[in-house]
Amino acid sequence: MATYGTTDKVRQRAAVEYIEPARRSGATRVRIHSGNFNKHLVESRVVPPNRLPLVCNALVSRKFLADNRLRLESVEGPPSGHSSTVVYTFSLEPVPASGEPTSITRPSSGFLQLRGVLQSTYKKLGGGERFHKSQRETWER
Repeated sequence: MATYGTTDKVRQRAAVEYIEPARRSGATRVRIHSGNFNKHLVESRVVPPNRLPLVCNALVSRKFLADNRLRLESVEGPPSGHSSTVVYTFSLEPVPASGEPTSITRPSSGFLQLRGVLQSTYKKLGGGERFHKSQRETWER
């Protein structure tokens, strides 16, 4: 997982310290206590103090869930979800065996079937960039 900012660093640290060990041990669920995790992140200088909302948002982000093949089962704590008392429970989805197609690589994906659909048309028109440039130049405002 690439790291670009603080949120990505939080997601990566959660994956390394909670998700990967749980998968290795054969667990089907993982619980992360936001206060303990945040304290560890502050002590490790991953996040500055008073960034608990960032930590909580990172743990429930679609990117974190998708990258780690997780399903958020429950959030225990105040309704805001931004408290040091919040406990997140995730269920670990099975990781496909290598070579097994995933939903992203499966040929039946509608989006992937559209990929390159205009390639031959653009080629006949002299290329996509040339065609769009000519359209912009003749656009009547």
